[in-house]
Amino acid sequence: MQAFDFDGAITFHRSWKMKFHLALNSIHGRDFDTQLIGDDAQCKLGLWLAANSSELAGSKLAGKLLKVHEEFHHRAKLIADDIRNGAIVQLNDNAIVDFGLLSERIETLLRQLKAELDPPG
Repeated sequence: MQAFDFDGAITFHRSWKMKFHLALNSIHGRDFDTQLIGDDAQCKLGLWLAANSSELAGSKLAGKLLKVHEEFHHRAKLIADDIRNGAIVQLNDNAIVDFGLLSERIETLLRQLKAELDPPG
Protein backbone atom coordinates (compact mmCIF):
# COMPACT_ATOMS: atom_id res chain seq x y z
CA MET A 1 0.00 0.00 0.00
CA GLN A 2 1.22 3.48 -0.82
CA ALA A 3 2.16 5.73 2.09
CA PHE A 4 -0.29 8.56 2.75
CA ASP A 5 -0.16 11.81 4.70
CA PHE A 6 -3.38 11.54 6.69
CA ASP A 7 -2.64 14.70 8.71
CA GLY A 8 -2.05 16.66 5.52
CA ALA A 9 -5.35 15.41 4.09
CA ILE A 10 -7.15 16.48 7.26
CA THR A 11 -5.62 19.95 7.03
CA PHE A 12 -6.43 20.23 3.32
CA HIS A 13 -10.08 19.24 3.71
CA ARG A 14 -10.44 21.47 6.79
CA SER A 15 -9.20 24.47 4.78
CA TRP A 16 -12.21 24.52 2.46
CA LYS A 17 -14.20 26.83 4.73
CA MET A 18 -11.41 29.40 4.43
CA LYS A 19 -11.36 28.93 0.67
CA PHE A 20 -15.08 29.68 0.57
CA HIS A 21 -14.54 32.75 2.73
CA LEU A 22 -11.94 34.06 0.28
CA ALA A 23 -14.17 33.19 -2.67
CA LEU A 24 -17.07 35.19 -1.26
CA ASN A 25 -15.06 38.34 -1.73
CA SER A 26 -13.47 37.64 -5.07
CA ILE A 27 -15.25 35.09 -7.28
CA HIS A 28 -18.15 36.16 -9.43
CA GLY A 29 -19.22 35.38 -12.96
CA ARG A 30 -19.03 32.46 -15.32
CA ASP A 31 -15.26 32.62 -15.85
CA PHE A 32 -14.61 30.74 -12.59
CA ASP A 33 -14.52 26.99 -13.34
CA THR A 34 -15.84 24.87 -10.48
CA GLN A 35 -15.63 21.52 -12.27
CA LEU A 36 -12.33 20.44 -10.70
CA ILE A 37 -13.63 21.22 -7.20
CA GLY A 38 -16.36 18.63 -7.69
CA ASP A 39 -14.02 15.88 -8.86
CA ASP A 40 -13.25 13.77 -5.78
CA ALA A 41 -10.80 11.65 -7.76
CA GLN A 42 -8.42 14.55 -8.41
CA CYS A 43 -7.35 15.53 -4.89
CA LYS A 44 -4.56 13.65 -3.11
CA LEU A 45 -7.00 11.69 -0.96
CA GLY A 46 -9.09 10.65 -3.96
CA LEU A 47 -6.00 9.61 -5.88
CA TRP A 48 -4.71 7.61 -2.90
CA LEU A 49 -8.07 5.89 -2.36
CA ALA A 50 -8.18 4.90 -6.03
CA ALA A 51 -4.56 3.71 -6.13
CA ASN A 52 -5.09 1.53 -3.05
CA SER A 53 -8.64 0.39 -3.69
CA SER A 54 -7.78 -3.31 -3.73
CA GLU A 55 -5.91 -3.11 -0.41
CA LEU A 56 -8.71 -1.02 1.14
CA ALA A 57 -11.56 -3.17 -0.19
CA GLY A 58 -12.00 -5.02 3.11
CA SER A 59 -12.10 -1.87 5.23
CA LYS A 60 -15.56 -0.61 6.17
CA LEU A 61 -13.97 2.69 7.20
CA ALA A 62 -12.39 3.14 3.76
CA GLY A 63 -15.77 2.46 2.16
CA LYS A 64 -17.44 5.07 4.36
CA LEU A 65 -14.64 7.54 3.69
CA LEU A 66 -14.95 7.03 -0.05
CA LYS A 67 -18.68 7.88 0.04
CA VAL A 68 -18.29 10.86 2.37
CA HIS A 69 -15.36 12.17 0.33
CA GLU A 70 -17.41 11.97 -2.86
CA GLU A 71 -20.27 13.87 -1.18
CA PHE A 72 -17.76 16.42 0.17
CA HIS A 73 -16.54 17.30 -3.31
CA HIS A 74 -20.07 17.27 -4.76
CA ARG A 75 -21.22 19.77 -2.13
CA ALA A 76 -18.05 21.84 -2.49
CA LYS A 77 -18.83 22.28 -6.19
CA LEU A 78 -22.43 23.25 -5.46
CA ILE A 79 -21.27 25.84 -2.93
CA ALA A 80 -18.62 27.19 -5.30
CA ASP A 81 -21.25 27.44 -8.05
CA ASP A 82 -23.59 29.29 -5.68
CA ILE A 83 -20.81 31.67 -4.63
CA ARG A 84 -19.91 32.29 -8.27
CA ASN A 85 -23.54 33.00 -9.12
CA GLY A 86 -24.14 35.22 -6.07
CA ALA A 87 -26.57 32.83 -4.37
CA ILE A 88 -24.30 32.53 -1.33
CA VAL A 89 -22.96 35.81 0.00
CA GLN A 90 -22.19 35.01 3.65
CA LEU A 91 -19.96 32.46 5.34
CA ASN A 92 -22.76 31.53 7.75
CA ASP A 93 -25.00 30.34 4.92
CA ASN A 94 -26.57 26.99 5.83
CA ALA A 95 -24.85 25.24 2.93
CA ILE A 96 -21.42 26.24 4.24
CA VAL A 97 -22.34 25.42 7.84
CA ASP A 98 -23.56 21.95 6.80
CA PHE A 99 -20.42 21.55 4.70
CA GLY A 100 -18.35 22.17 7.84
CA LEU A 101 -20.06 19.20 9.47
CA LEU A 102 -19.24 17.05 6.45
CA SER A 103 -15.63 18.20 6.69
CA GLU A 104 -15.55 17.12 10.34
CA ARG A 105 -16.89 13.72 9.29
CA ILE A 106 -14.01 13.32 6.82
CA GLU A 107 -11.50 14.29 9.52
CA THR A 108 -12.94 11.68 11.87
CA LEU A 109 -12.89 8.96 9.22
CA LEU A 110 -9.33 9.84 8.22
CA ARG A 111 -8.15 9.56 11.82
CA GLN A 112 -9.96 6.26 12.26
CA LEU A 113 -8.58 4.84 9.01
CA LYS A 114 -5.08 5.96 9.93
CA ALA A 115 -5.41 4.11 13.26
CA GLU A 116 -6.81 1.04 11.51
CA LEU A 117 -3.96 0.89 8.98
CA ASP A 118 -1.19 1.76 11.40
CA PRO A 119 -2.24 0.70 14.89
CA PRO A 120 -0.02 1.85 17.77
CA GLY A 121 2.17 -0.77 19.20
